[in-house]
Amino acid sequence: MINPRHRKFRLWPWRRQTATTTTLTPPPSAPELAEKLIELMHFERGVAALYYYLPDESLATLAQNLCDSRRGANVLDQGIDRELRAKDATLESWRAISAIWHSAVWQPGEILATFGFRLIEALRAESELWSVVVDPRAQFFGLAVTTDETHRYWWVLVAGQKGQEMDGGTATAAR
Repeated sequence: MINPRHRKFRLWPWRRQTATTTTLTPPPSAPELAEKLIELMHFERGVAALYYYLPDESLATLAQNLCDSRRGANVLDQGIDRELRAKDATLESWRAISAIWHSAVWQPGEILATFGFRLIEALRAESELWSVVVDPRAQFFGLAVTTDETHRYWWVLVAGQKGQEMDGGTATAAR
């Protein structure tokens, strides 16, 4: 005979099984994403060019203006714009300024680091865009991020090189 106590033993808790739910990670704010992208850009640039960009207020302002205009025009494709100083007289002290922009949507369940690396991978896939990130002549940068209610982020990176009076060795942060 089978002991009644042994009949109650089960390998799986059939009656107490709960449904598994995936937790949705809220999308980051624009400043949080900008901070993460700067960190990733410094890492990528440090590996490729052996030094980091230095932040520049005028390039950050230019990046914010470009970012707002891309969002306003709903530009979804990534792109590049070289020689911005020729288009803006206030940038005459710069020898070269290039801007790259990209747009991506935050996916449910994504985390900030994964989203940032997804943006970096999109840049790496286009050699012309990636050349702006790792250009050894570029010394300074400005970065801007903006978002909308659908969790789409637009971001712009502007990289520049100062005029002749700046010494290239003192204008960059060494690793």
